[in-house]
Amino acid sequence: MIRTVNSILIKADINRVFSVATDMEKYPEFIPSYKEVKVVSREGNKMIVERSGQVGKKTVKWKSCVTLTPPKSIHAEQLEGPIKGMQIQWLFEDTRDGVKITLTHDFEYKKIPLLGNLIGRLIVARIVKKMAEETLKGISKRVSVNFQPEDFSN
Repeated sequence: MIRTVNSILIKADINRVFSVATDMEKYPEFIPSYKEVKVVSREGNKMIVERSGQVGKKTVKWKSCVTLTPPKSIHAEQLEGPIKGMQIQWLFEDTRDGVKITLTHDFEYKKIPLLGNLIGRLIVARIVKKMAEETLKGISKRVSVNFQPEDFSN
């Protein structure tokens, strides 16, 4: 199993941060590698999301089943795409310094027999980690740009 972990601390209200993180259809507005995100179905706290993004010079498409547990976590599994079966876990921790998001990706890269996980560790994990970092920075920037003082009121 290959695992990548990214985290960021965002100085904002946890509900605001969770709201921006789960408004996935707007990702192309503030995360450069995302080209299109579409929620194709929604039932309760679960949704099926189709995405396309730029990875190097290539456009990649994938579909995920996403489960929301507001405002503490998001779990996703890649149903279709280059890393089918990848498990993604977002944890939102309310701290006195802000909201810490920890984004974990667990996957096996089986595209190439025998060498798949080696290539996965050397190349694919770097791409996943870079996209996760870009996603977290984009969310942080979006939260900051759209910050309203009333976000901290109870």
